[in-house]
Amino acid sequence: MLKLVCALALAVVAASACSSDHPVAVANAGAIPAAAGSVTPAVRSAITTAVTQMAPGAKVQQIAPMPIAGLFQVISQGQVLYMTGDGRYVIQGDAFDIKTRTPLNSLTMNRLRRDAIAKLSPAGMIRFAPANPKYTVTVFTDIDCPYCRAFHANIAEINKLGIAVDYLFWPRSGLGTPSAQKAVDVWCASDRKDALTRAFEGQGPHNGTCQSPVAHDFNLGMDLGVDGTPTVIADNGVVLGGYVDPQELLRRLETVHATPTAQPSR
Repeated sequence: MLKLVCALALAVVAASACSSDHPVAVANAGAIPAAAGSVTPAVRSAITTAVTQMAPGAKVQQIAPMPIAGLFQVISQGQVLYMTGDGRYVIQGDAFDIKTRTPLNSLTMNRLRRDAIAKLSPAGMIRFAPANPKYTVTVFTDIDCPYCRAFHANIAEINKLGIAVDYLFWPRSGLGTPSAQKAVDVWCASDRKDALTRAFEGQGPHNGTCQSPVAHDFNLGMDLGVDGTPTVIADNGVVLGGYVDPQELLRRLETVHATPTAQPSR
């Protein structure tokens, strides 16, 4: 995938990983502090221009004023940056509100993921769920990822623990690749759940042709900061990690739902 990084200057680099785990991104309580200014058309233009000059093709998803005069929080390619209103200076890294002990990057990205997941249509995902799920996770997956296969091998146990799984496709090799075509093949099968299970076992369907959400899923993952598979996200937007066993997945869900500090604020 393409991911924005700051090394001497902003650049686009290739990054794709099949991960057994990622740290759980739990944000502390509290809303982002009151802003000191506003995003004027001039500020928006300057920041957008600066980002696209440093990383051609990068999309600016959001610009928000910070309580520090002249500084703006910018989301681009699923990453949080801090830029001056004239677009001249950029800072990549987390910002903390010492008073509330809030890491602002996590707070912002949790809210972004939460809102994006809430807008997804059930018809655009492949769902494995118990009759009355207690928790729901959204999983960006890649059929050719060994850890994704390991995760799905436990799907029955995950469901027995009261966890519903909504799959979205995120081929690490990118669109237009064999991995992406396998995702399309699964989506175009008459029984998508069975086709996905078989695909993870190396027995997937072939030559599927239909309108699929694979490109949408991939681009959404880019916008939400997905950088490996599986990426498991709770419905409050908190990233729970990559592959973990079912009991650990349940423990993490219980933790982020039981702890008010895990809930992103508006």
